[in-house]
Amino acid sequence: MALNAQHVKNTLLRSSGLVIFFLLWEFAPRLGWADPQFVPPFSTVFHTIHHLWLDGSLITHLVVSLWRALLGLLIAVIIALPLGFLLGGWLTGLAQTLNPLFRLLGQVNPFSLMPVFILFFGIGEGAKLAIVAWVCLWPVLFHTITGVQTIDPLLLKSALAMGISRPDLFTKVLLPGAAPTIFVGLRLGAGLAFFMLIAAEMLGASAGLGWLLHNAGAVFQIPRIYAAGFFIILMRIVVNRVLLYLEKGIFIWKESSPVFMAGTDTGKVSKLTRRELALATVILVGILFYGGIEVEKVNQGLNQDNHSNHQSHQEK
Repeated sequence: MALNAQHVKNTLLRSSGLVIFFLLWEFAPRLGWADPQFVPPFSTVFHTIHHLWLDGSLITHLVVSLWRALLGLLIAVIIALPLGFLLGGWLTGLAQTLNPLFRLLGQVNPFSLMPVFILFFGIGEGAKLAIVAWVCLWPVLFHTITGVQTIDPLLLKSALAMGISRPDLFTKVLLPGAAPTIFVGLRLGAGLAFFMLIAAEMLGASAGLGWLLHNAGAVFQIPRIYAAGFFIILMRIVVNRVLLYLEKGIFIWKESSPVFMAGTDTGKVSKLTRRELALATVILVGILFYGGIEVEKVNQGLNQDNHSNHQSHQEK
């Protein structure tokens, strides 16, 4: 009973900051502490969210943005994981040689590279995915290399002394040993993916939370700006929490320290079963599949509008 009371107390304590924030957001404009033209009350923003939900556009923006962020992250993982294991496990000399170059590329402001992505990929989905994949690539790559290089050398020597094959060395030693560090890079990459949504969806888009924010700013619809920003932050938190939950469920032996917005539960975490991992995979594939359909619909509508405008211009 005392444990439950303590849990409720901790939950209320963790939630108090958000409650105070939303109360200030609601009452500061009403009491004249902030200009309501630029900082509308939360109830006004919530009314805008409700309107976007009712007309169905909010779901479209959410799905399209989630598709772009997750697919960009997936592309980065597909590139970074094999490259990271290759450089961290076998080509260590090459890794040291390329490390300054990789660090330089990782520090390049992705906004400054937008013209380059447009030059190579146009203004379609390719450029958007390339921008997101670029910012996600480096944390996953660096953490993969670090994870492989920090595996206990005695563990590797013991495995090699037992005559383990190269495939088994990868699947039974390198991958499990580096996986916790890789997950850290994966969570960092996921956060950066949603950070880059605003810039990526300015490139010839007609849907997505970044486009909604940019378009609302262009026509001075302030509540829509806050609504779009609210859901970008919310999606980032949800994806980070899901990855953190998977990390705790897979690596149950690893001690976890409190993370901002990640909770401070110190109770035991049960190991994820194969069924739960399969369910997570199915959900990811479902999001990518459904999101791809929505993106195709949106792009077809944009192309039809551009074609109609072009014909109208020719007739004039």
